[in-house]
This record gives sequence, structure tokens and C-alpha cells, in this order.
Amino acid sequence: MIQAKNVMHHSTPVLNFDATISEAIETMRKSRTGFLAVRASPERFQGVLTEGALVRLYLRFQAGTERDSMILHRDLFEPLQLIHEDEVFPEVVKKLLTSVGHRVFVINDKSEVVGYITAKDVLPYFTTDHQATQEGDGKSLRSELYLYESFFEKSPFMMHSVNKSGVIQMANEVLHAVLEYPYGELIGRTIFDLYEKDNQKKAEDGIKTIFKEGYHQVVRSTMLTKTGQKINVELVSRVLTNQFGEPIGTITVSRPLEMEVLLNTLLKV
Repeated sequence: MIQAKNVMHHSTPVLNFDATISEAIETMRKSRTGFLAVRASPERFQGVLTEGALVRLYLRFQAGTERDSMILHRDLFEPLQLIHEDEVFPEVVKKLLTSVGHRVFVINDKSEVVGYITAKDVLPYFTTDHQATQEGDGKSLRSELYLYESFFEKSPFMMHSVNKSGVIQMANEVLHAVLEYPYGELIGRTIFDLYEKDNQKKAEDGIKTIFKEGYHQVVRSTMLTKTGQKINVELVSRVLTNQFGEPIGTITVSRPLEMEVLLNTLLKV
């Protein structure tokens, strides 16, 4: 079975978080990717700097030369989507479909970034020759990915996934719309951005329960929109596992208690 480490580029374009803007421009000029992963340490990254964001950053810098360090402009970084090097091909494609910029960064068991994958890198694997060499049926793979896209992305319910640290790994279109976020902006945020302060401890405990027992019973909570408006919701969660049966995240399905909120949203997406 093809895994992330079989598809990834081993040389990740990185930029230290304390680099100056001129250093960022020079690094980007030499890069062939059009993006740089902003690094604080081998296992800690601040986000992704794109060419477009760097242009905006430079123009902003001209108005105030005292802000020369990259870390002072992290509001322009895109969230960084991570995937373990042992994840299988369907999981790689799922992450690519929902990640901002359609790119993922591959980590090892030490949580160190060891490579990256873009949408362009998986396209050759959809050809007949590649599918014939994969374990299992290529038609089954296509069906699985289509089912995932139809169910997760187009589901009439709010759906999201977080890792053990509470970082949002996936969030579908409806959740973004109900919470008034541009599509993709929730990726890389945490449960503290999703839930009202009084419910954040319950959310943390809920994640521990899901990873320990495999599921969490139906509960009621309060989510927050990007502007801070409260939305009362009902939600249920279970654990997500990799091909080895190891827990890698949660999947939560939720709906507003006032169905009119959801219905009005569905008319817009």
C-alpha cells in the first residue's frame, strides 16, 4: 500500500520564524514551490508563507520598517496541515482535499516535518498504470475517495476532526458556513476557537474520552461564530484510526439546536 512517505518530497522549503523580510524574499526566490513552511523548531511550525502573502507582507512592511521579523506577520500565514508518514494514500488525498492550499506536510514519529505533498504529486497515482500496481482494486480506491468527498464535504451536517491536542485537522463546508468562516480558515485552529469558554474544558475532556473509549455520547454545547455569536449545538463524536488501528483523531458530527440556522445556511452553500 502506498503511504505518505512514498509520495512526499523529502526536501521541505522552510523559513525560520525570526528571519527578516529580505531573507524571506531571497529564500522564496530560490524556492521552486511558491511557499515556505515557517519553522520555530523541527517539530513546531507557525504556518505557511505563500508568494502572494509575501508580497502583501512587503507592502505592509514599507509602511512601518520597525516590523522586520517574520513572526510579527503571522496573521498572513496559511494554516499548516500535517499528516504522518505512515498514512495510506486515501488518507493523503483526504487531507489534501480539505487543506488550505491543497498541500500537506509529512511528519515522523518525533513530530518532525520530513517532507511535503501537493495535489500535483498525487495526480499520477490516478492513472491506470499506477492503480494497477497498487495493492487492492483501483476502482475501490476511487469509490472510497468519492464517497468521502460526497459525505464529508457535502454533508448537510456540521463535521470536523481534531487531533489529540485539539487542533482542527478537517472541517467541512457547512461548519465553516454556520460559524461564518471563509472555507478552509478553521483548519489549524483549535477547539478553543470553536467552543464558548464555559464549554472548553468539557471539549478537552471529551477528546480524552474519545481517544480512550472510542466514542463520546451525544452532548449539547455552545459553539462560537467568527464574530463571537453563540450557537447552541448537539453533537456526537467517535475516534478515527489509521490502517494499523491506531487513533489519529476524532470525527464530530453536530447540528444547531435551532434547525432554522442550519436550513438558512444550506440555502447559501
